[in-house]
Amino acid sequence: MEYQEFFEIEVIHPYFSGISADLVLAADIETGKRFIKLGYVLKKTVNGIKVLAPFTRENNSFRDLGEEDNFTFYVYPTSEYTQEITDFSEVEKGNMIFFTNEGQQQNNSELIASQVAQEGFLCGYPALARIVITAAEIDLASLDQSITFRAIFGAKSIKWKYYFVSDTEDSGLSLESRNDQVSFNEIVVDENTTDQIINSIQLNFPNTQVKVFESKDLVPYSRKPIKNIKLLQNGDVLINHLPNPQKEKNGIQIIRIK
Repeated sequence: MEYQEFFEIEVIHPYFSGISADLVLAADIETGKRFIKLGYVLKKTVNGIKVLAPFTRENNSFRDLGEEDNFTFYVYPTSEYTQEITDFSEVEKGNMIFFTNEGQQQNNSELIASQVAQEGFLCGYPALARIVITAAEIDLASLDQSITFRAIFGAKSIKWKYYFVSDTEDSGLSLESRNDQVSFNEIVVDENTTDQIINSIQLNFPNTQVKVFESKDLVPYSRKPIKNIKLLQNGDVLINHLPNPQKEKNGIQIIRIK
């Protein structure tokens, strides 16, 4: 019997920047039984699973599937850390993310996301998401190559804030990142500021000057650092590679420059 790749599911989490470590994709029991009956073979990949199906070379086609052929999978974390970095802001308490190809353009790669009631546990950790691939939504006639479905999670994000402390009045300071990965606005510091960090610095070091820059947008959590964030003064480079503010410090980085 000849087999050919039917479809693949990739779990994408931006925090991991490529390989979605700390995530497990598993078929539910009924889907496993249905795969056996259909003669399908399930293979694990770096970011998910791949399904191989019997293929008829004479007809150049896969076996026809019925409306009852809905394949269900669950995405599980292997630690609490993944739960902490994943964005569930649009998911109600008691629910989890639900991905499906139902209702999307045929053989489109990105699965539609919504939410369903929480269910499923693996090694004590609740499932992050349920994925349902509806066979009736797959255009078998146009499958000259296998389709890859992508379940894309969101990462939590935070504003980055740099505080530059100096013994002198530094003018013309600015921040620049390669390819504008992060853009910053300078925050006005005056006697009316309510920023507790600025007030604390000025209280403990009354003769210092503080310059503050805040990212224009929220920056997603990521295991991969953003490189080449430069501190400039009148166009000249003072610091080539600023450290990335950490989420554990609420996105705040304090740096003494002189």
